[in-house]
Amino acid sequence: MLARLLHALRERNLRTQILAITAAILAVPVLVVFYDLLYASKTEEILLVKSEERLATITNLLADGVVAALRGEGTTGPPSAEALAAAFNQVAEPLAGTYHGVRLGFYLPETGQILIQGFLHEYRRLAPEEQRERERRIFEEVRSGVLAVAASKTPLARMGTTWDDQFLENLVPVFVDGHFVGVAWAEERLNPIFSRTRNFRLVTRYLTLLGFCVGAVGTLLVIYNLTGSVGRIKQGLRRLERDLHYRLPPEPAEMGEIVRAINRLAEAVAEKERLEEQLRRSERLAALGRLVGGLAHELRNPVGIIRATVQVLEQELPAGENARTALQIIREQADRQNQLLHELLEFGRTRQALVQPLNVNTLLKGVLDFTAPLLRQHGVGLECRLAQDLPPVEGDAERLKQAFVNLILNAVEAMPAGGRLTVTTRALPPEAAATDGPPGQVAVAFQDTGPGIPEEDLGRIFEPFYTTKDRGTGLGLAITHHFVELHGGRIDVESRPGEGATFTVVLPAVTKEEAKDHGR
Repeated sequence: MLARLLHALRERNLRTQILAITAAILAVPVLVVFYDLLYASKTEEILLVKSEERLATITNLLADGVVAALRGEGTTGPPSAEALAAAFNQVAEPLAGTYHGVRLGFYLPETGQILIQGFLHEYRRLAPEEQRERERRIFEEVRSGVLAVAASKTPLARMGTTWDDQFLENLVPVFVDGHFVGVAWAEERLNPIFSRTRNFRLVTRYLTLLGFCVGAVGTLLVIYNLTGSVGRIKQGLRRLERDLHYRLPPEPAEMGEIVRAINRLAEAVAEKERLEEQLRRSERLAALGRLVGGLAHELRNPVGIIRATVQVLEQELPAGENARTALQIIREQADRQNQLLHELLEFGRTRQALVQPLNVNTLLKGVLDFTAPLLRQHGVGLECRLAQDLPPVEGDAERLKQAFVNLILNAVEAMPAGGRLTVTTRALPPEAAATDGPPGQVAVAFQDTGPGIPEEDLGRIFEPFYTTKDRGTGLGLAITHHFVELHGGRIDVESRPGEGATFTVVLPAVTKEEAKDHGR
């Protein structure tokens, strides 16, 4: 049975398990407290009821004895105070001697005095002044009960309390021939240990209940926080399965350490996948470059012959001939194929790179100067935000220029109705670079105001021959990506449909001392 219960508990979620264990732990003190409240209180009540019954018997004996003593004397009508005092002393003195620890009293409504026989816990003879002080103190203790019985003419049982004591009290009205003549009562002191234990148990009960409530609330808060953190981590892990670039939000205490470890692991996995993808792309590009280079070289000569033949025919045919239209179409298609072959040759070219220290701002200004007419022709405004004191980079100036030109042309083609191109350069601090990489990086961003790139296309835009344009070859971004990777850099793309796209080229920087050493 226990094994099945534990197995069923393990199948539940963490919140249910913690709640079940907490409930099992708190069940024991709760049951003990309720047992104490229900049964121990009943025991106390039984003891108090028995004491009250005993006092009621003594009080009735006292009242009946006083009435009998007055009748024995032949008193008719309301008795005098002296007769009542004599009858009380006659009856109460032997009763007090029989019931030790019981104090008997009688209230005289005519004079407002009380008569007392017996002691609760004082057993010595008192001086007259001490006796009067005792009677005054006792009357103050029983005043409320005596006056209540005198007013209602009904018996009363109650628990009296002083600053250091507790006692049971039973009071009855006394009638002689139908006339109310006084109030008789009997008192018995509660055992100090019983009284103190009762108070202690009462305080203990409430403190236990308070502690239980505080503990339960605290436990629930801990469970809520813990399970909430676990739930957020689970949701974050589900999202990480779909997007390795997502990072879990921070959590406090130990959960925060777990979240940071998960984020570090996700970063490592994302970097590993990026490097693996970069390696696969490089291998594919290298193989594809060799293939297309050979094909382009073989096809370039026939295409050139076709184009030259068309030019000769156009010169020999008379103006207005219908054949001229067909020849023009052939020439346009030959030019288009020649451009494609030129890009294929550039893609497959493996010439030795001319590496030298370069200033990215200077390189960009040269590119923007000869592309300015193109931007104006297509109604594209240019905004430059070039950071000063950029660290130099090492690279092939011609290949980097070609990469920048391709990105500018790509932005222009994305804004056929005009727009704005923003070119930004900035230096990335060493903290943003890899720990085992260069001392810093230089970022060049090209931001357009075009329609943006659909999310499903973002992962394929650098693949050779993949294009969404009607007349595109799909090689411009592939060549750009290839050139940037040859320089040890990367291209980051950010885009949302309808909000344009931003291509950021990140290149490793070198120190000025390294640049000088290279110059030597």
